[in-house]
Amino acid sequence: MIRWRRSPRKPVPEDAVDQEIGFHIAELTDGYVAQGMSPEEAHRRAMLEFGGHEQVKQQVREVHISHALESLLFNLKAAIRFLCKSPSFSIIVILTLALGIGANSAVFSAIDAIILRPLPFPNSNQLVALDQRDYKGRDANKAVAPVRLEDWNRLNSTFQAISGYYFDDLSETSGSLPEKVTECLVAPRFIEVMGVSPALGRGFTPQEEHWGGPNAAIISYRYWQRRFHGDPGVVGQKLHVGGYSYPVIGVMPASFQFPDQDADLWTRVPPMHPLRNAAMLHGSRLLAV
Repeated sequence: MIRWRRSPRKPVPEDAVDQEIGFHIAELTDGYVAQGMSPEEAHRRAMLEFGGHEQVKQQVREVHISHALESLLFNLKAAIRFLCKSPSFSIIVILTLALGIGANSAVFSAIDAIILRPLPFPNSNQLVALDQRDYKGRDANKAVAPVRLEDWNRLNSTFQAISGYYFDDLSETSGSLPEKVTECLVAPRFIEVMGVSPALGRGFTPQEEHWGGPNAAIISYRYWQRRFHGDPGVVGQKLHVGGYSYPVIGVMPASFQFPDQDADLWTRVPPMHPLRNAAMLHGSRLLAV
């Protein structure tokens, strides 16, 4: 029987196994040479006696796997015995671990959604948020009047377009029962800045984007499925929100959503309302030529 010089409980690299096999074959070869055989005959006899190289390596792998499983089972049994001896302590430890893992998972999910994961818009790295400050550089004001926004667009020479939005929770009353919806009121050029077109229907026309033009609403894919059951004939149907009637002109793609809050529908901003919450979004996308 061959006695391995290494402990089989420790992982053995492939090159170490090859060296170990070579060591034992050399020992057998030297023994046969001492008995009077030629080196070539002694080596051939040693190889026959030792067995196939790959078969021996496979046996070594199986030994290590077996010991690893035995060690895992032993540690598991020891842990169970320890937990059974102190049930109160065990419950505290398990609850502490569960709370710690859950809290870390929640924090990572939030960081991933808000910071690490790119925004679900084309060329999202070219979207930036703006604050406005007074000439003394005091605290930023994230509420921007639509009139001020139009001034920014008129004076803009850096960005392709500037737009903004804010959320409002209202009731939709066109159905048999009122339904609470989240409305996202958007300034002109919002679809252009986001770079996402409706999956069904169309976006806002310049007349629909400005106050005084025809009312229009674009609904989210989720709201389309929930309220209209995915009806492809939804374009043209009317919603009654906040005292206004909005014909549906389009449905946004299923992937279109904000990282901080979902919206059920998008309409234009009334002229006297400031744009708040998410501040101003700017797009400076470059065209591929």
